[in-house]
Amino acid sequence: TVSAGYADGYRRHSNNEVLVGGKRVPVVGRVCMDYFMVNLDSVSDASVGDEVVMLGRQGSERITAEELAITWNTINYEVLCGISARVIRKYV
Repeated sequence: TVSAGYADGYRRHSNNEVLVGGKRVPVVGRVCMDYFMVNLDSVSDASVGDEVVMLGRQGSERITAEELAITWNTINYEVLCGISARVIRKYV
C-alpha cells in the first residue's frame, strides 16, 4: 500500500505503473483518495518503507509527465499542475 492517492494528484486509471526497486510495477485495484496498492510480484526483495516513485527516475527506469499524460489522456502540464499542495516539494 502506497500512502498517496487522487488527493495528491495521482489519477484513477487502471493502467498506472510506479517504480519500486528500479522496476516498473502495476497499480492494482482503485486509486483511493489517500492510498493505492501495487503488485510487487516482480520485486521479490521489496519491504515496508521502500521508496515508490510515481513520477521521476529510479535506477535505469523513469516515469515522465509525458508518459503519465498519455496514460491519463491529457497533457503533461495538467499532470504537473495537478500535483496537490500537500505533496512535499524540494527545490534545487
